[in-house]
Order: sequence, then C-alpha cells, then structure tokens
Amino acid sequence: MSDSSHSLNNSVVGSDALTISNLFNIKGWVAIVTGGGTGLGLCTASALAANGAKVYITGRRLEPLEKAAREASPKEGGGQLIPIQADASTKEGIQKMREVIESKEKWVNVLINNHGVSLGHADPNAVEQTPEALSKEMFENESFESWLNAYQINTASYYFTSFAFLPLLSAAKTVGGYPEPGNILNLGSVSGITKTSQKGQFSYNANKAATISLSHQLATEFARRNLNIRVNVICPGYYPSGMNTMQGQYAGGSDESLEFARKKWGIPFGRAGNAVDYAQAIFSLIANQYVTGAELVIDGGWLLVQGE
Repeated sequence: MSDSSHSLNNSVVGSDALTISNLFNIKGWVAIVTGGGTGLGLCTASALAANGAKVYITGRRLEPLEKAAREASPKEGGGQLIPIQADASTKEGIQKMREVIESKEKWVNVLINNHGVSLGHADPNAVEQTPEALSKEMFENESFESWLNAYQINTASYYFTSFAFLPLLSAAKTVGGYPEPGNILNLGSVSGITKTSQKGQFSYNANKAATISLSHQLATEFARRNLNIRVNVICPGYYPSGMNTMQGQYAGGSDESLEFARKKWGIPFGRAGNAVDYAQAIFSLIANQYVTGAELVIDGGWLLVQGE
C-alpha cells in the first residue's frame, strides 16, 4: 500500500471518541450468545450485559439459563440477560431461536457462537507404546458417532446459525441505523491450532481447526459479497469452564498455584485465564469495525511453548 493509505489526516476524531467508554461502546446492542448459561458463554454474556447490551442466552436446558439470567443480569446500566431454550446443534432448534428473537427484535448487533462439547476420547498414553496396543486403544475406543456428534455441535452448527441470522445481522445497519451491520464471533480454541493431539483428543482438535477455517471462509465470502458482516474467531487456552478442569484453586496467583499451572499445564504465565482476560478479548473483536477474518489467541503463552 502507498504511504497515503496509512494516513490518518482525513479521519481525525475528537478526543472524546478515543476514550475507552466510546471505543468499546455497546450500550443498547442486541446480542445472542449460544451456550450462554455457563462457562465461557456466561462470562461473555455477563460482560456484554454489564456494558448495556440486551443479551439473549440460549442453550438446551432452561434451568441454567434462567439461573444465569437471575443471578448475572446487572442491576443498573440497562443491560439484561434473556434466556431462550433452544438446541443450536439442530436446524429445528436454530429456527426456533431465530423465530423467538425475530418476534422481539428488528436487528442483531452481534451473534456469538459459543456452544460446544468436549467428549471422552481414547488415550494413547494409557497403553504400551507398540503399534498393536496403540491400534487397539485408538480404534476400538473411538467411534464415528462421537466424531460426527462433536463436529455437528462444534462446527457445522456455527455455519447454520450464521446463515440463519444473516438478515437480522444485516438489519443492524439498514434498519437500526448503526454504522455497520452486526458481526459474528465464533469460539475456536488453541486446540484447533496446536500440532499435538493433547493426549488423544483428536476429534475435538480436528473440529476446532475446522471451526477456525469456517470462520475465515465466512469472513471472506461476506466481504466479497459486500455484506460487510465481520466474522472473527477467538481461540482461548485454559479457562475455568464446563470443558476443562482448570478451576479456581490455582487461578488466583499464589506461588504454589503458579508452579502447579506451569508444571501441570505448561502455561508460562502460570495461571488459567480469567473472566477479565476473556472479556477484554471479546470486546476487542466485536467492537472494532475494521477487523474481520481474524483469529485471536488468548492462552497465557501456552501455544508458544507447548503447541508444536
């Protein structure tokens, strides 16, 4: 690009526009967080609601959604959590979700595909390291059904939710008057980037890699068709959630817990990620109107030292 491409002289803005509150202002946004009742989904939904967004949280089970809405909805600031029971891993569930939201909203500012599953898997380290033993363990203790089920939930469903909500996302600009259409953020993982199987979770790692690829493809196709609907993917490492066991006893930063995290999980920063880390990353992707097709790794350096 020429030097003039990088010039900001024609886009000077007032200092008020550069304050944090304006740079990441989502007050009044309509958001959807699938799998928003627990774990990283609830963390995401809570952060959005705390900053004034109306957040529809969806999931298969109504009880945790209602509990989340009751306990995590902010008491001030205008944000709220609204539960919708819907299975985002089926077309019928996605259609139900869309119909409910269409009956209440004229547009959506952000769709966050967060739902996912991590299934049990064969363990190549649990057997003698011979071709015969590995063959038996990895062949007999895996199934096509479990692989396809994980792929349906973690990857294929993101495709269907993205296209189901395309009109409502587009309407954020055409109907809602926002400067840009709504955007999509997909949940990837460092597991989709690492070259290791992480002790045999081949299926999960493979479908998370597919999710990252899907996100790039959606971003590209939407850009080429001048839809200007941004699509990005966030790739967390170890965070307290329903899908891993890095819980609070060593997320606090004591010398003992830091050493445990370094030895057990190989995280250079010596701790699991926390809600603040994750929310900061979420906002950097959903609020920046000039980023699309990006994958953001937030893992405390794990991938740098363990991922190859």
